[in-house]
Amino acid sequence: MISEKFRNNTMKREFGADFVRVAAVCLLFWLHFYLRNGFYNIPVNDAASFIANMFRPLFMTCVPLFAVLTGYLKCGKKWSASYYRSLIPIVISWVLISGIHLLYKIFHLHQHLDAGEWIVQFLGFKLADYSWYVGMYVGLFLLSPLLNLAWDAVKTRKGHRAIVATFAVVSFIPATINGIGAICGIDQNLLPGYFTQVFYLGYYVIGCYIRTYRPRASRIACAVLIVFICAVHTLLNMFTRDVPSEFYTGYSASYSHPFIAILVVAVFLMLYDIECKKYPVRLMAYGISSVVLEMYLLSYLFDSNIYVLHRGEYGPASYSWVGLLMTLAVFVLSFVSGHIVHWISKTITKLFVK
Repeated sequence: MISEKFRNNTMKREFGADFVRVAAVCLLFWLHFYLRNGFYNIPVNDAASFIANMFRPLFMTCVPLFAVLTGYLKCGKKWSASYYRSLIPIVISWVLISGIHLLYKIFHLHQHLDAGEWIVQFLGFKLADYSWYVGMYVGLFLLSPLLNLAWDAVKTRKGHRAIVATFAVVSFIPATINGIGAICGIDQNLLPGYFTQVFYLGYYVIGCYIRTYRPRASRIACAVLIVFICAVHTLLNMFTRDVPSEFYTGYSASYSHPFIAILVVAVFLMLYDIECKKYPVRLMAYGISSVVLEMYLLSYLFDSNIYVLHRGEYGPASYSWVGLLMTLAVFVLSFVSGHIVHWISKTITKLFVK
């Protein structure tokens, strides 16, 4: 039986924040479906392949959505012992899953490296595939109180907009300008792209802005904007590609691209303030939201084996049902195994803190 205290705590959670996590992890699994099923080698020459290409920018909002949510939830947090203690279960889960990946690589993939090479992979956040995100998140977590000091020091909405605009200029704008330059045959960057690799700081301050002012947006308008941006990106990619019928040789987008940033903001504004009073729905959202990190890291064990099944035997016209079945299988397996690791991590955390 679910205790009354647990039920009350679940009902007090921000449902919208949990919903954003659930949506982000689902988009992530779809993006990895594209990564492994041969999508990037299919010709783009019909309506089905065009629509499949339109979905890719939307799927790419997955990781930035987590970064925006981090800013939304961590905004206002100060340096404290309890703040840093909250990082312990995340690190423990990463260590546990790295051990699982080590066994997988030794006994299933038959990779044989010496102890020093395994240690280097572990410390470089490479032993567990996809764990680059943990390295990024830990750094963002440690920087959050410092970023919050700068955010809190500014008292006006105009000043906060200036902070967001500054991060946008250094993190997002160079990707567009340099992309246009590449299309025009210019080999070197037109704008310095030093800070495009710290795009997550830009997304963090966007989360802080949304947390501070809680802007409201029409969900219909956001949906229309999402479709428009995805269509424009797909058309640009098709018209600027070097090889006819081949994907990703023209105007491409990354996490630090303004197109993706616009999509991320639109998706976040659509979802973050959704309310739901039904306890079963809130419990389901919380059950998934609480283990998204473990699901993300463990999903490699499943998607690298499931998404490659029958690769090349079906095309974009079948993505709707093939992708749904495969991503659902990866989701369920990652969810179950993620809860097991999460429970072990919480148990170890309690002993460690004591």
